[in-house]
Amino acid sequence: MKKFVLALLSVVGVASAATAQDFTMQKDTVKAYAANTGFESFNYITNKTSGNLKVDWRVISHTLPAGTAWVTAFGLCDNVTCYSSSILSGATTQTTDDIVASGTAPFKIQYGDLTSASGPGPYYVTAELKTANTTDTVVFQFNKFATSVAGVSSAKNDNIVVYPNPARDEINVLFDRSMDVKNITVYNLIGKAVTVYKVSGNSAKLDIQNIPSGIYFLRMLDAQGHVLATRKFTHQ
Repeated sequence: MKKFVLALLSVVGVASAATAQDFTMQKDTVKAYAANTGFESFNYITNKTSGNLKVDWRVISHTLPAGTAWVTAFGLCDNVTCYSSSILSGATTQTTDDIVASGTAPFKIQYGDLTSASGPGPYYVTAELKTANTTDTVVFQFNKFATSVAGVSSAKNDNIVVYPNPARDEINVLFDRSMDVKNITVYNLIGKAVTVYKVSGNSAKLDIQNIPSGIYFLRMLDAQGHVLATRKFTHQ
């Protein structure tokens, strides 16, 4: 009986080891809405090992319309680097920096251009992530705003003023009232939300004294959480 129990425990141990994962993804599918020229769609990789980890990844399929433009230095991003449209060919790359043990790293679409898209979508970008012991896929799904909303996002973006830039203690944001901005979220370069500001009217004065120096993005959202515009600023 004792030998049987030991053998059973041994089998359980082997099974547990076999099912151990190097990493997990926060979500299998991430959904977002896109304006003509700006959207962000976040997912996160969690290192489940006891040491540093790098993950190989590649785009295995996409349904982006012909002529879709990806701005250089923006596009599909790992924990440090954003790749332009060349990454859509399916070439394998690797997370730029190590993901520390039990740490989390962003994996996201940060910015795109859907001006050429005639329909609302949905559009898909599917990526495969892989290590020696784990293979997973993640789907980024996004729809283009309806024409009336997209028009606000693109045309009114020209009427956005962010000053001073660089800024020290506070930054001012002016925009067209018809954009109906309700919240402004500040994100750092790795995609982490630093702070959120409620907005009314057509301007906002944001206190940034407690934010560390660096480069940030202002993401302007409506009452439904749709991204209306994104602007970059530097905090000195």
